[in-house]
Amino acid sequence: MDSAQERRQFDRALFSFEDNVTAVLSIPGQQGRTFTVYILNLGLGGMQFTPNSDSEIQLKKGDRLVLMQIKTATNSQILLNIDAEVKWILNPPMLEHIGVGCAFLNIPESSLQQITKVMENWSK
Repeated sequence: MDSAQERRQFDRALFSFEDNVTAVLSIPGQQGRTFTVYILNLGLGGMQFTPNSDSEIQLKKGDRLVLMQIKTATNSQILLNIDAEVKWILNPPMLEHIGVGCAFLNIPESSLQQITKVMENWSK
């Protein structure tokens, strides 16, 4: 049986809550309504995140999102405009935080370069 890492098409950068790497997301059709999440891992194909505890957003598998911005603890902000689809949600009662995995859709080349830069800078 292949491990999850072996099945992944892209490498990922891993983050903890203490790293304070966040993303600003929006839901298509809800203009002006954004919410912030903590990124737990990020790759060229997608990301895993957990919503802020004060978020009232209820997501389900198949929902579409737009990744608008990534912010790192060094106060660098990367503006993006990447469509994404929620692929899974992990919310067992024994965990404190919900986990959401999403795949990027139709990602522009400029956004691929920006995400690659974040991942490379993080691994240094």
